Amino acid sequence: MIAIAICDDDIAVIGQIEHCIAKSRAFPESQTGSTYESEAFTSGEELCVALDAGRYFDLIFMDIEMERVDGITTGQLLREKYGHDSTLLIYISSHTKYHGRLFEVQPFNFIQKPIDASDFARKLKQAVTKIERGNEVFTVKKGHELFNVRKRDIISFESKGHTMILSISRGENIEYRGVFKTEAARLTDSFFIQPHAAFVVNLNHVCSFHGTHMIMTDGSLVPVSRQKAKDVKRAFMYLGEV
Repeated sequence: MIAIAICDDDIAVIGQIEHCIAKSRAFPESQTGSTYESEAFTSGEELCVALDAGRYFDLIFMDIEMERVDGITTGQLLREKYGHDSTLLIYISSHTKYHGRLFEVQPFNFIQKPIDASDFARKLKQAVTKIERGNEVFTVKKGHELFNVRKRDIISFESKGHTMILSISRGENIEYRGVFKTEAARLTDSFFIQPHAAFVVNLNHVCSFHGTHMIMTDGSLVPVSRQKAKDVKRAFMYLGEV
């Protein structure tokens, strides 16, 4: 079940988004037969109340221009206060002037008002596919124990000799013995990239790219090799399309 939130102060727009979701082929044609449930909020404050109560949403359609707490501020709270780094944010607005600020909250995509149904359906399908891939499990063995970690919760994967360090967003990091080349080959989804000989990172958990390194959502710094810099920058810039 994919949990979707719709946050817009215009009831008519909320109705239109709900209609577009219902009419979309994204769920009937999903790879794993996913279904969804949606919940509407008419302000950023309402959404934050739900987050305070422990709600988690896989996907949020967020209006930008709302009174008091706007969509960008709400997105910042989602990432920084609540730590929901894996939630996909699709912003909806009649203006494109906010694109520069949107990078602060790592949006998955942007839909311009008035909403075009075909454009909406295409971007929804991309989001559903990405969520399904992120829900896949990465299994590691530490001694006699097995750990299942959802791929979307993996922040980074580091090799220190034969010690593998799996940094995750929910729970403690996991260290285990393994071969980096073999383990990295299991993380071939489009949202994973290898910026350095000893690292694989989840692009959804990259806060910023600085040429020689990137800063992750857990505050860690991951080096970027000179040979990989262009590929990493391109992948980070076009994150919403993978």
